[in-house]
Amino acid sequence: MDVWDVHAAQRLAQDPPEQLPPPLRMEWTQRSGTGPGAELLGNDLAGRRIVELGCGPGHNTAHLAGLGAHVTGIDSSRSQIRRATAHYGHTEASFIRSTASTYLNRERDKLDAIVSVFGAIGLTEPFRLLYSCSRRLDRRGILAFSVPHPQRTGTIPTNPRTTGQVALPDGTLAMVVRWDIDPASWVRALNRAGLLVAGVHNLFAPADARWPTTLLITARKP
Repeated sequence: MDVWDVHAAQRLAQDPPEQLPPPLRMEWTQRSGTGPGAELLGNDLAGRRIVELGCGPGHNTAHLAGLGAHVTGIDSSRSQIRRATAHYGHTEASFIRSTASTYLNRERDKLDAIVSVFGAIGLTEPFRLLYSCSRRLDRRGILAFSVPHPQRTGTIPTNPRTTGQVALPDGTLAMVVRWDIDPASWVRALNRAGLLVAGVHNLFAPADARWPTTLLITARKP
C-alpha cells in the first residue's frame, strides 16, 4: 500500500465519509480562498471534457461537474476513490482508479482540460506525463496544475527529485518522493511537450508566508 492509500485508508477509518454537496469554489492551494478558481479553465465550462489527475477525495472534480463540465477524477489510490465516490457519487462527477499515465495513454478521446492539484504532476516523473497530457488535449485545450513551490523553504533544490515527509492522519510521518522543479524549467518542459505556457502564478498560502508556497501553471495546446 503506497503512502496516499495509507493516508486515505486512515481517513476512512477515522471519519467515514458522508455525502457532500459540490464545493462552491475550486481550490489550487491547501488554503481555501487563495488565488484564482475554476475561471483559469474558461468562463463557461458547460459541456467541457475535463480530467483531474490525482483527484483525492474528489472536491475539485465535483466542483467542476457542478459547473456543467463532463469531469472524471483519476486516482491511483483505491481508498481515495472510495472517499470521492462516497462524497460525490450522487453528482455528475465520475471517478476511476488508475495511475495518471495509464489513463492518459489508454484512452483516446480528446480533452478540453486536464488539471492536477498537488496531484500526479509533481508526484511522479513529470516529463513523460506532460507529453501524455499534450497528446490527449484537443486544440486550444488547457493544462493547469499546482505543486508545492520549489522555493517554499527559501531555496530551490539543486536536484529536482527530492524526498520529503507527509503527516498521516494518525500523526505518524511518511516519506514521499516529489519533483521540485523551478518555474523556468517547467516552462521549458512544457514547451518541449508541445504546450505553450499561459500563466505562472506564485501563490502565498497563508498570505503572510515569507516564501511562495504554491506554484500554479497553466499551458495551452496550440
